[in-house]
Amino acid sequence: MSEDLSRSWQLICAWCGPAFVITFAIFWAVLGKNLPPAGPGLSALEIATHYTQNNGSIRVGFVAAVVMVGFYMPWSAVLSVRLAAIEGKAPVMAFLQLIGGALTVMVVSMSALFWIAAAFRPERSPEMTQTLHDLGWLTIDQLYICTTMQMVAAGIVGLSDKSANPMLPRWTCFLAFWCASTFFPASMTAFLKAGPFAWNGVLSYYLPYGAWLGWFCVFSFYMIKHISGQTKRAEVGLQLQTAQ
Repeated sequence: MSEDLSRSWQLICAWCGPAFVITFAIFWAVLGKNLPPAGPGLSALEIATHYTQNNGSIRVGFVAAVVMVGFYMPWSAVLSVRLAAIEGKAPVMAFLQLIGGALTVMVVSMSALFWIAAAFRPERSPEMTQTLHDLGWLTIDQLYICTTMQMVAAGIVGLSDKSANPMLPRWTCFLAFWCASTFFPASMTAFLKAGPFAWNGVLSYYLPYGAWLGWFCVFSFYMIKHISGQTKRAEVGLQLQTAQ
């Protein structure tokens, strides 16, 4: 594959970032009725009613979400390629970022699968529906370390970039560290059913999920900008060679 074609594919993969954020907000959050989510303090009957009253929307939302989360994979892959170029011969952090991105896709997909299962048989007992609902939220909240590692690894490599035209400004790397740390309160969702640390609370839901998507948008912007800049410089260089 030529260098120009490789950059084109990298740019396509980088644009998968904005595609993921938009589709995630539409299908996972809005249609999936996760904005706000049905909290752990609700009774089994209230949870069952939530799935009965919103059955069609929940099914469509999460069925689409487990497909659209696939946009996260090419984005993580191109970020890994870019980080590996910075690291050099032993791109450990680039590989860690890639593994974290791949596992994030699986975690998000598995949690949505539990919610699809909860909506699949609305006639089942409320207690079983509540159990599936709990499994979905505890899966996505308790397994956050995959995404945390991804953000930390990307930030570490970004700070080590000493090139004349670094892909990531230093402040974005510190932002990655902060965003990664916001997930730690989600561990409390295993113990609390109400308050800011519950899975529908400010510190375990709105802050970490907002920080994660914010980090994703910032890194997408600078990665797209960097790849586009390289493409334009390559085109200018080719034009100069042709003119000579």
